[in-house]
Amino acid sequence: MVKIGCVTIVFGPRIKDDMAEIYATIKKIGYDGVETGARYFNLDKLEYYRDLYSKLDLKLVALHVGGDFTNKDSVREQLNNIKNIIIFGRKLGCPYLNISGSYKEEKTREDYITEAESYKEIGKVCVDEGIVFCYHNHYWEFINNGEGMKILLDRIPIELMKLVPDVGWLEAAGVSALKFLKENISRIEALHFKDFKSTSVPREFTELGTGITPFKEIYEYIASLGRDWWINAEQDQTKLDPAEAARINYEYVKNLGR
Repeated sequence: MVKIGCVTIVFGPRIKDDMAEIYATIKKIGYDGVETGARYFNLDKLEYYRDLYSKLDLKLVALHVGGDFTNKDSVREQLNNIKNIIIFGRKLGCPYLNISGSYKEEKTREDYITEAESYKEIGKVCVDEGIVFCYHNHYWEFINNGEGMKILLDRIPIELMKLVPDVGWLEAAGVSALKFLKENISRIEALHFKDFKSTSVPREFTELGTGITPFKEIYEYIASLGRDWWINAEQDQTKLDPAEAARINYEYVKNLGR
């Protein structure tokens, strides 16, 4: 069974101050859950968020975090902050912590190795707290024949890091999303559905089904596996009203299952 989540980045930074209103809109559209950046939460207001999700009957599917884990001088502080976020998420019944790898010009093999060591530490905390740690890709992990992604997968045990592939970024990087999913299915926990107008740089985000990503074959593949899946619709930017973009994206994913 597929459940559909909304990555709230489409609503921009106002999610911090207008979270209750935005979540109510997302629920009204029909979404089953939400994924929101951890930086938009006040970790001291646990009961407020718990009541909010309960009142709306909306699932916090994932907390999303970022950081520069190639910077050895700041890694320890970042890891301490993330540990607090993991505990916060566990108390809210959130199943996933999703992390975005950091972009760096001319990112080196050593940078990815440093990142991998940090992710192993995060993964261990997540295991202890009963949350699944997932890596969210962009395009840069697939530069140089995918060297970055290969390093992360080779150096981090599967029990410490799973994947939440962004199928739009895979296609934008010139990688077949379907092929990647099939090759790494044992690590895949959930999916991010994103679309781009083309592979041209700068890449232009667009509503699902209006760009380059072959969602139908991806959906049919995961649906054939006989397990429950979260598909989280993610659109970083839109020219439409964010609620309208979120509605279009929800309807598109919902109709894939018909």
